[in-house]
Amino acid sequence: MQLDQIDRQILNALFKNGRESLTQLEKVVFKSKDETMSHTGIAKRISKLENSGILKVQANTDIKALNYKSLFLLMEMRNYDEVKNIIAAYEDCPRVFLLAQVTGQYNLILGIVGQTIDVLHRYIDYCGPTNKKGILHSATIFVSNLITPKFLPLNLFNERSKENDCGNICNNCSAFLDGNCKGCGFF
Repeated sequence: MQLDQIDRQILNALFKNGRESLTQLEKVVFKSKDETMSHTGIAKRISKLENSGILKVQANTDIKALNYKSLFLLMEMRNYDEVKNIIAAYEDCPRVFLLAQVTGQYNLILGIVGQTIDVLHRYIDYCGPTNKKGILHSATIFVSNLITPKFLPLNLFNERSKENDCGNICNNCSAFLDGNCKGCGFF
């Protein structure tokens, strides 16, 4: 689907305030230099953008407001099968806010969030993908100040931990058994 000028105006207005009412949007979305779009026309455009997969309404979280910490994990994998295994294991992890396949020295980048730096260290030491088969090299970069985006699409508060998807089972983990970790499903 190609975006036209009206679609761009709608997306820009929703980026600034995703809860903007249709009557407010009709004041700022123009179909010509002097003529604004009707709220009915805007609603149809929004529906079209959603149905085409361009727009998704979701709750994003400000990790600074929660005083959470984050890191980026860069991984060089042995082969493409190992890349696919890591993607399958961690794409639904509640701690992972970014999972991207990249080209260059590394094959994957993961953005990971935790309540504290200690929680992130335990994640790397016990649960993180750096402990998995097929990793040739990894680098960890702790974020000191996340500037943009301010809000991240986090799935922190889901009903159950996704620990089984990554292959780590909390009941077999010394950090969990010692009381140093509550598991990935508890934020």
